[in-house]
Amino acid sequence: MLLTGPATFLHTLIGLEFAGLIGVGAACITRQRPTMCNGANLAYRRTAFEAVEGFADNLHVASGDDEFLLHKIHAAFPGTAFFLADDAAIARTAAPATLLTLLRQRVRWASKWRHYHSTAPRHLAVLVLGANVALAVGVGAGLLWPALWPWVGAAWVIKLGADAWFLNPVLAFLGRRRWMWGLLPLQVLYAPYALAVGAAGWRGGYQWKGRAVR
Repeated sequence: MLLTGPATFLHTLIGLEFAGLIGVGAACITRQRPTMCNGANLAYRRTAFEAVEGFADNLHVASGDDEFLLHKIHAAFPGTAFFLADDAAIARTAAPATLLTLLRQRVRWASKWRHYHSTAPRHLAVLVLGANVALAVGVGAGLLWPALWPWVGAAWVIKLGADAWFLNPVLAFLGRRRWMWGLLPLQVLYAPYALAVGAAGWRGGYQWKGRAVR
């Protein structure tokens, strides 16, 4: 999935974050620990869909039918989920136009977390949130105890270096290497963003397609 839109600061950060989600989703599927997917370019056999009773057990959840289906098919038929790294398989869609639209979308995504039966996406969410919050906490600790700054700086360099190493082939595949400049500002903003979205998603309730979902 490739997000399209104007070359603005917000769009760059949104596109970079989404590219990271694509990369993580592809890596997890490759390791046969599937966590996420996108219905825009998801393909499955009808026999597999019927064997797991399709969306029958998650009709009460307004979002996430694609991921719930992925998890059920993987559980019923281990080793049959694959990521197709082919240009022809890239689906394109417009990125959220405003920050409010983005936050509503991400809260909707986060709200399905408590409905997962698979442990892989839960573990991934905790790992990502913990790593990013730890960096922010490190900055606060450095302000209180300046002697910690070398350790805090080293943690930031390692995290940003690892992210750049991971994202480089993903952005190359998507043809968006120019988004890499947004890595540092995205990291600075990510901890409060992830905490706010996660808390709102856990509480439940969001706006989607002109209606309030509880």
